[in-house]
Amino acid sequence: MTNFNKPHDFNINSLIEASITKDDIDGIMSIETFSFNPPWSASMFMEELSNPHSVCLTFKHCQEIASFICFWIIIDEAHLLNIAVKPRYRRLKIATHMLDRLDKICRDKGVRRIILDVARRNDSARALYKKSGFSSIGFRKRYYPAIDDDAVVMEKWLGTNTI
Repeated sequence: MTNFNKPHDFNINSLIEASITKDDIDGIMSIETFSFNPPWSASMFMEELSNPHSVCLTFKHCQEIASFICFWIIIDEAHLLNIAVKPRYRRLKIATHMLDRLDKICRDKGVRRIILDVARRNDSARALYKKSGFSSIGFRKRYYPAIDDDAVVMEKWLGTNTI
């Protein structure tokens, strides 16, 4: 059963960031299956752990996985693949914190652009990305067939060097 009670002692600075390990998969899967239809499988997360382009991070509070993010960095571009927050930790600015970390990691690695796909009807995610500096650049028709939705392609340029 999912605990929806907000943590009473939460502070964004108390989050511990770490690379995802195979020991984290069960905790991540509970967040993933609640957050997405269809969810990634455990094997998809395991594949990301061995992908040299992939960066997958957890953010823990008091040993509990509060959220995670997975993205690829290939040369000077990043692709945000998956990001989710456990229900009881939502609306505590954790997603914004993760996107800020994504920016910093990308800038430190010389990334010029971050791209992502988001379901067209996922208004809250699209608003979060827009607030974080992403712009819509196109769409992919029926990209999410399980939910009969299109994907909005969004990008964010880092720095002033754009093509």
